[in-house]
Amino acid sequence: MVDYFKRKRQIQQLMEAKGVDAMLIAGVENYYYITGDYRRQARMLFYRDADPTIIVFQPEVEQVRAHTWVDDVRGWSSVNELMRHFHGSIRAHDLQKATVGFDTHTAPGFEVYRFRKLNPDITMTENDDVMLELRMVKSAEEIERMKKAARVAETGMEAAARALVAGTTENDIAAAAEYAMRKAGSERLGAITFVNSGENSLHLHGFVSHRPVESGDPVIVDLHPVTDVYACDMARTFVCRRVASGIAVTSAGTDFVKLADAYDEAQQGVIAAVKPGWKVKEVTQFMAESIGKTEFGEYVVPGYIHGVGLEFEEYPHPSHYPQHGEIVLKPNMTMSIGHAVLAVPGIGGYRREDVVRITESGCEVLTPGHNLPEIVS
Repeated sequence: MVDYFKRKRQIQQLMEAKGVDAMLIAGVENYYYITGDYRRQARMLFYRDADPTIIVFQPEVEQVRAHTWVDDVRGWSSVNELMRHFHGSIRAHDLQKATVGFDTHTAPGFEVYRFRKLNPDITMTENDDVMLELRMVKSAEEIERMKKAARVAETGMEAAARALVAGTTENDIAAAAEYAMRKAGSERLGAITFVNSGENSLHLHGFVSHRPVESGDPVIVDLHPVTDVYACDMARTFVCRRVASGIAVTSAGTDFVKLADAYDEAQQGVIAAVKPGWKVKEVTQFMAESIGKTEFGEYVVPGYIHGVGLEFEEYPHPSHYPQHGEIVLKPNMTMSIGHAVLAVPGIGGYRREDVVRITESGCEVLTPGHNLPEIVS
């Protein structure tokens, strides 16, 4: 059972230490972490020295009061009323020249712009520096939810592998995966599904197109289901087969097999070696050095690790914040290992990504994918 009052105190202590006077909570994830209430479009002003204010659509007010520990819940029926509540709270708590945090990854840009325009003397900072310091280490309940999300991701990956037949489009494969994940319990996606085949497999980040997949194509599938509020981030690379006959072992060209082996050896090697006390940057260094010993070393793109939890990408996130490389891994931190693509023109792209939990002595893989096909020459 979550002690939300303890969380409130921890957050306020971190705000004090970091010089943050208040936070505007606009993201679903931070709002849920603070309140235990799961809804979109709620706005919270979380104060360092007082209990928070929640502002929601008027018909939702009683629901929020019933589902949270917060007393100050205000409703709006028009945008003008919403803004009056918001700016009235700013004035009431004397925040006109304060340091205020924002959910910069989830707050719409126009909201941040308007806030800045109307409050030019406020110093803006990122809520993540407070919230994600707490969210990085998971409770037993959170880990169980992440395992559930991982099982859903594996179900979607198995569906994608079954659908991967010559002539099938990337969109069809994505649809099969997403339908399977919804049926298995995913309530939404943390990010768009990637299905990148053939030359599209060289892309750093993926989309889904109507490109028909051809026999022998490499196909990267990257899935991000959110289940019971918690996320997963799992990727596998397959090779398209000629006929529809269920999930089967699939053949690939010699060069692509070498590419896959180089990535798998690096990713599986670091998973076997990582343990508490490592710094985040050591995961990337391990994989980069392993791949660097092969003929594909010049194609290494550092960025093989990021946190996973309420969001499919969260702290630590050294690709976005290089200083996160110095964060020390602790038991019950959960993260993705194998994030970056290894893309070699003329051969194709390869990615294998798993969510792991750091244990007392190593790590536990939450997405082993035992029922998925292997690539063989």
